[in-house]
Amino acid sequence: MNATLARPVSARATASARLDGIMRRRRRGLAIGIGAALAAAAIWGAALAMTRLGVAGSGALAPLDIVVLRFLGPALLLLPVLVRAVPKLRATSPLPLLGLFVGGGAPFVLVVSMGLQSAGAAEAGALLPGTVPLSVAALSVLLGERFERARLAGFGLIARAVTVLVGPAAIGASGSWTGYAMLLTASALCAVYTLALRRAGLAPLEVVAFVAAGSVLALLPATLAGLGETLLAAPWREVAAQALYQSLASGLIAPAAFAVAVARLGGAQAAAFGSLSPAAATLTGMALLGETPDTLALAAVLASGAGVALVNLGARRPQPGASQR
Repeated sequence: MNATLARPVSARATASARLDGIMRRRRRGLAIGIGAALAAAAIWGAALAMTRLGVAGSGALAPLDIVVLRFLGPALLLLPVLVRAVPKLRATSPLPLLGLFVGGGAPFVLVVSMGLQSAGAAEAGALLPGTVPLSVAALSVLLGERFERARLAGFGLIARAVTVLVGPAAIGASGSWTGYAMLLTASALCAVYTLALRRAGLAPLEVVAFVAAGSVLALLPATLAGLGETLLAAPWREVAAQALYQSLASGLIAPAAFAVAVARLGGAQAAAFGSLSPAAATLTGMALLGETPDTLALAAVLASGAGVALVNLGARRPQPGASQR
């Protein structure tokens, strides 16, 4: 009889231990996703100021030069990864691969660099990463995804932060509309990249290797035409600094971290962390470009941070009627 009574107790203990293990893995995965998303947001936010320094600074690199520096290093370093990934790439639908290339490769970086020739780092921080969560949400709705009220409130705060920061500058800076349009276009491209990540089914480094190699191949005609001559004429210190940040941090570490975040959190939640990038862009702009944020900029940073919290808290809340797996 004691053995009979012990079986249910032992079964319950085993089930409880199994459930605890599942919950620990979920918490660990959530922590990894949040950490990866924060790293990508910080690196890409600072990259806006670095790119602005390159295309509008004393060295005056061309947008094409930034694209070369961004992808040449990762393409060479990850060539073995690309070779091993060829079977997976052949089995992947062409549409997600196109989305990865256009939204995260040479077209995206070229559009951003052109926008930063006339728009400042703080404005770029609000117009590009600040609007990506809204762009991703809009595309997700078109694809059938629905959002809870908490997440909708978070998206509303992000939109308000963008309006607060960009509105006064947009009204008073008529000569910057080309840059603004370029950065908003880049936001839409980044949203396409975010959703393509979920559908491609590739590992983070495989994504980075594919995008970098495709971008280098796309740059060959322009390079052979001699459009990269400004890169050779620029001061070597500036080229070295840009190459180190663009290739290693922005071209390799950040995309891999963002791919991990999308895999762990989902596209909309991972992209929401991008609204923290205006803070990184503003702080780096202060250090590199001498920009000083005003009260509106600080208010926008706080609002975007609150929006990120609401988006992710809403995503973690279980939906009524959801099946338990």
